[in-house]
Amino acid sequence: MSDSIAPDRPFFTPSPRVAGDWSAHIATSLDRTADVLVGFDEAQWSAPSLCEGWTVRDVVGHLVWRVGAPSGEMLSTASKAYFGHHVSPDRAIDDLARTEAEAPTAALVADLRRIADTKMQGIGRTGITELTEVVVHAFDITEALGVPLRLSPRSTSAVAVARTRIPFSAARRAVASSTLCASDARWCIGRGPRREATAGRLIAALFGRLPLPPVTSD
Repeated sequence: MSDSIAPDRPFFTPSPRVAGDWSAHIATSLDRTADVLVGFDEAQWSAPSLCEGWTVRDVVGHLVWRVGAPSGEMLSTASKAYFGHHVSPDRAIDDLARTEAEAPTAALVADLRRIADTKMQGIGRTGITELTEVVVHAFDITEALGVPLRLSPRSTSAVAVARTRIPFSAARRAVASSTLCASDARWCIGRGPRREATAGRLIAALFGRLPLPPVTSD
């Protein structure tokens, strides 16, 4: 399917509402990410992602732990990895991601599909924070490898809106001075000169992984 936008399908302004249950969106995003991963060879699994210091395999391991583990288990494993081992919590999260990532690739893909099934049933954490984890890390993988990934416009726009609400953040400044338009998802957010790219590229930019696309010439 082409990424071009037909004249009768205009861009839209995303809903400002990001609270609530995102279970179906989380599940669909996980399934689409798994669909991409199943075709990867070992070199792609070992390739660097946009998440600094993490390979594709590490990112998937992180998703399995961060989105799939029950809240109590997640807090318990994070505490055990942190206390007495690291000064920085980020280093503890690195360890947990790499531990999960030691599983065979087929098992990691199966884990993502299993987690998607539980989220579709509304089990566990299903808020905007979890949706953000899935969407951002999915694009950490696909944008780094140049692999297309189409996620729901509602999912990507909600993640973008949530990110730009952080006070004094670079993302908030970006939409205060320019309008970001997702060419493959039909949403625009912000004000000022237009910057257009795929939703994946815009999400990566809002989370500091990539630079903002250039302003579109009139």
